[in-house]
Amino acid sequence: MKTSLLTLAFLFSAALPGMSATVPFPEVPAALQQAKAEGKPALILWYGSDWVYRVEDLCQDWVALSASGMPVVFGQFDEKTGLPGDVRKKTLPLERYNIPTAVLLAPDGSFMATFPPSVTRDTNTLKKQVLEIAAQAPEFMKLAAIARSSTGVAAAKAAGQALELLRVSDALHCYDLRKIINNQDPDDSTGYRALYGMDHLDMYAKMNIILKGGADGELQGKNRDFAAAEAFVRKALGNSKLKGERRQQWLAGLYYVQRLQMENSAKKDRSVMLATLQQIVEVDPESEYGKGAAKFRHYWDPKSVHVITRGYFDTGEQTLGFEKDWHVDVSDSVSSPGVYRFTLRQMDGGKLISRNFRLAVNGQVVGSAPIDPKTDTKSVELTVPAGIPAGAKVEVWLTAECRDGWMGCSGFIEMKKK
Repeated sequence: MKTSLLTLAFLFSAALPGMSATVPFPEVPAALQQAKAEGKPALILWYGSDWVYRVEDLCQDWVALSASGMPVVFGQFDEKTGLPGDVRKKTLPLERYNIPTAVLLAPDGSFMATFPPSVTRDTNTLKKQVLEIAAQAPEFMKLAAIARSSTGVAAAKAAGQALELLRVSDALHCYDLRKIINNQDPDDSTGYRALYGMDHLDMYAKMNIILKGGADGELQGKNRDFAAAEAFVRKALGNSKLKGERRQQWLAGLYYVQRLQMENSAKKDRSVMLATLQQIVEVDPESEYGKGAAKFRHYWDPKSVHVITRGYFDTGEQTLGFEKDWHVDVSDSVSSPGVYRFTLRQMDGGKLISRNFRLAVNGQVVGSAPIDPKTDTKSVELTVPAGIPAGAKVEVWLTAECRDGWMGCSGFIEMKKK
C-alpha cells in the first residue's frame, strides 16, 4: 500500500506526544495483551490528526464512554506501534483517511469489525454496535479456532459459521477465514464459498474458466460452455443465506453469462438478461449494484427511450447494434410557430444512423420527417404548429442506432428556426 507524503505528515503529527495524551488509553500492543489476559474484546480508537474537527471534544466523549462500564478494553492506534500486520490490512481507514475510526478485535486479536466516522463520532451508536458484536466474541473465537485446526468441509463450515456472527461487510475483511473456506471447500458444499469466500474478481475468473471449458480449455465465441457457467452461478444463487449486495454480485454474474450468450446467438433475445437486471434492482435499488443494473436495463431494453435534456449527446446514450427511440427536448429552441431545422452534428467520427424524425408536443406527435436510413441524413425540417400553449414541452423524436463501438456516438443537437 502506498501512502502519500501528505498522509504520512498528518500521521506523524498526530502521533506526537502532545496529541497522544488526549486519550489515556494504552497503545495497541498493550491493549491486546490486556484484552487477552482479561478475555475481553479490544476497541482500538483512532481520532485522526490534529486538524480533525473538534478532536478534543471527541476524545473527551471517548474517555466518558470508557468509564461507562463497557466489557471491552479500550486502546488507541499509534503510527509508531501500529496494528499487527494481518489486522493492518483490514483497517485501511486508520491510516489512509486519517479520520476518526474504530476497530474491534476479539480477545485473541482477531479482527471483528470496523466502525466509520459517522459511528465513532456518536458514542451512543458506537456503544450499541460494539456491544452487539462484542457479545459474539466467545463463539466467534471458538469457531475460528476449529476452522484453523481442522481440514476439509469441517474447516470451511466452522469458518463460515464464525463469519455469520459478523456483519457481512466486516466478514469480507476476515481474509484468513475466507482463505480457509476457499481452500478447504472448493466445490462449495457448505455454501460459504459463495457467501464469503469468493470476491467479485474471483467469481468472474471462475466463470471465465468454466466458459472456456476448464483451466486449459480453448472454447471461444458461441462455442463457450454457457450452460455450465450459468449452472455455477445458479448454484450460488440457490443459497438462501445469500442476501443484499452479495446476492446482487452473483446476479450480476448471471447477467454477464446471459449477455455473452445473447451476443453470440443469432436470435438477439434480451428478455432473460433484462429480467435478471430487474432482480438486481429489486434487491436494493439504492446500492451501487442496483443503480448500475437500472442503467444497463435501460440500455439493453429496446422499448426504453433515451431522453436528451441537453444539447450534447455522448456514448452513454449509444445504442450499439440495435435501434432505439431518442426523445430530444428542444423546448428552449422553439420561440414561435414556424419551420425549424433540426441537426445532429457528430464528433470524433462516431456514426449514429438516424431515421423517422417526429415532432412531439406534450407527448403527442404533431409532425414528422421520415428519411431513408441508408442516406444517413443528419438534418431535417420540422414544422412547429401555431397554438402551442405556453410552457409546453416540445421534443424531437427519432429512431437511431450507433454503428461505431470504438469511438461511440457523440456530438451536438441543434434546432434553429429558418
